[in-house]
Amino acid sequence: MPNKLLVATSNKGKLREFKKVLGGIVEIVSPTELSLSPKEIKEGTNYAKNALAKAKAYQDRFDGMICGEDSGLEVDVLGGKPGPLSARYGGEDTSHPEKCRMLLKELEDVPLYERTARFRATIALIDGEEVKTFEGVLEGWVGFEPRGTEGFGYDPIFIPRGFSQSNAELGLVIKNRISHRAKAIRKLAEYLKSR
Repeated sequence: MPNKLLVATSNKGKLREFKKVLGGIVEIVSPTELSLSPKEIKEGTNYAKNALAKAKAYQDRFDGMICGEDSGLEVDVLGGKPGPLSARYGGEDTSHPEKCRMLLKELEDVPLYERTARFRATIALIDGEEVKTFEGVLEGWVGFEPRGTEGFGYDPIFIPRGFSQSNAELGLVIKNRISHRAKAIRKLAEYLKSR
């Protein structure tokens, strides 16, 4: 049974999700907890490559399993944008509420039935010489205004299929059960259990 997994992120919301799902299987550690400063990495337009680059950034400083994660919001009417560039949509220093406002502005005249979208998450795991990837998707649509205070990123404007509330209104218990990231982490959990 593996004992430690370095999750290559400083995002507290993401770390919470990893700890919630993997808590009984492996000890989750973060770069911050190990006083590892992030290396500069250049992210592109491919989730799996971005996730792997994040993990590889710590490979020479951590002896054990490392995973990186990349995720984004894909809006169909915008040709899948912002996609892997979701975190950098509107610029690196643009706040999440501003990113949401910008996206809503782009969809201003788009009716509800054309606002279909999905959250996609890809996890890349470096396990010795092996690299494994795990993906999770949450289908839904983009609402017309930000709603709710739970969650982070685009959660206030994303309404998952089967719900009338935004991700940010559902609360962490439901969100952690249905989220794209939780689905990918559960696939990672199955792999870790089978090692």
